[in-house]
Amino acid sequence: MKDISRRTLLKGIFATSVVVGFDLTARAWVTQASTGGAFAQLPPLDGTLTTDPASLAAAADDFGHIIHRTPVAVLRPGSVEDIVKLVRFAREHNIRVAGRGKGHTAFGQSQAEAGVVIDMTTLNQIHSVGTDAAVVDAGVVWRDLLLATIPAGLTPPVLTDYTRLTIAGTLSVGGVGGRSYLHGAQVDNVLELQVVTGEGELVTCSESSNPGLFEAALAGLGLCAVIVRATVRLVPARERARTQRFFYPDAPSLLADLRFLVGAERFDHIQGLSVATPGGFAFFIEATSFYTSPAELPANPTGGLSFIPGSQQTEDSTYFEHTDRVVQLIDQLNAAGLGGFPHPWLDLFVPGSKVDDFASRTIASLDASLLLPGSLILFYAFVRSRLKRPLLRVPEEEVFFLFDILRTIPHEAIEPVIAENRRLYEESRDLGGKCYTISAVPVGHHDWVKHFQPFWGRLVSEKHRHDPDNVLSPGTGVFA
Repeated sequence: MKDISRRTLLKGIFATSVVVGFDLTARAWVTQASTGGAFAQLPPLDGTLTTDPASLAAAADDFGHIIHRTPVAVLRPGSVEDIVKLVRFAREHNIRVAGRGKGHTAFGQSQAEAGVVIDMTTLNQIHSVGTDAAVVDAGVVWRDLLLATIPAGLTPPVLTDYTRLTIAGTLSVGGVGGRSYLHGAQVDNVLELQVVTGEGELVTCSESSNPGLFEAALAGLGLCAVIVRATVRLVPARERARTQRFFYPDAPSLLADLRFLVGAERFDHIQGLSVATPGGFAFFIEATSFYTSPAELPANPTGGLSFIPGSQQTEDSTYFEHTDRVVQLIDQLNAAGLGGFPHPWLDLFVPGSKVDDFASRTIASLDASLLLPGSLILFYAFVRSRLKRPLLRVPEEEVFFLFDILRTIPHEAIEPVIAENRRLYEESRDLGGKCYTISAVPVGHHDWVKHFQPFWGRLVSEKHRHDPDNVLSPGTGVFA
């Protein structure tokens, strides 16, 4: 018997799962292997719509590994027009659709039970890098954009710590990091978007053109439209990064110095961290200056700070190495087999006047025995007046903090940790806080109405206008 190559075998298997239409009676996809009866013909695509089990299983999972909702098909678009055609087809036949980048959500937000998941990573072209902006497809990851802009001496103003995420993915939730106290969120640094609405219309929007849709798309969870292209702002990049690390006895003393640094604007990137150690939780700030010439570094970086005397540490790296630190860390954790464990991350925006007590009590209550390697706590400082996008919901106080409890846990601990997340979410909300929408927190429609106030009415209006049949983003549960 003649040998069959692996490539030939896989090609044959894949061909049997490529969708060609939709059986209106059985409410099921028709593949090349099952054609024969009457069905609604799928429009011709540049990419593929597939039902192969491996693709469905991957789309039924996310970074959290907690919620698993299986779609009925996955679209790998070969063009923006594929998304237009798929959304129109889905709307006509009452099929739900979710856009998905790297799936870096913790509670099924990028999933679509019995719907279609669009794998945006196949749209990954960087169209242009100009002197002050870049035009990129939705599936471009921030790390790849950096590799294109840094040789030109440019960078996006704000980066998430983990840069191996898609641009449309972070723009759909907000996109925050250690530079946000100076430059706002990533959604505050977008000049223009191309989106596909829930009606299957390709629309260009900005602050001056279709501004309502522009605001609904940025931090809008894909509820009104799928982002397919973005024009993002660029600023000059320095060549190197110097990180000062300062240690503290507790969370309040760390937070006091973060507040001081917000006012001083001495560093380009600041964040607080806490990690579990055999002796309890350690607390420290990492404050980074970007520079090309040493003359650009702050003359007195430690002035006015109250860290533990003698605890200061200093690291130097290239600018790209600094942006890539978390990428390297996650690669190491994945190599150690920790990537497949549950990640019930909880990300809470807490008012500055409430965070000291809330964070101290919360950290003291954590069961350190459940924290697997890679678990940590983060504090990011924000200045509210530098945030412009209404759907990135944050506290009313001018200075507030993102308090991140980033846990990797054993599988058997999922239920009590999720219950704890819900309790902490409610406690923070009662203090005037908001939840960052990538979190592992069970929420219902009533919670979402509270979350988006006072802009809930505006969001509902844009939803009715651009996705009247509620085709998009079923995994969030906002419009169940």
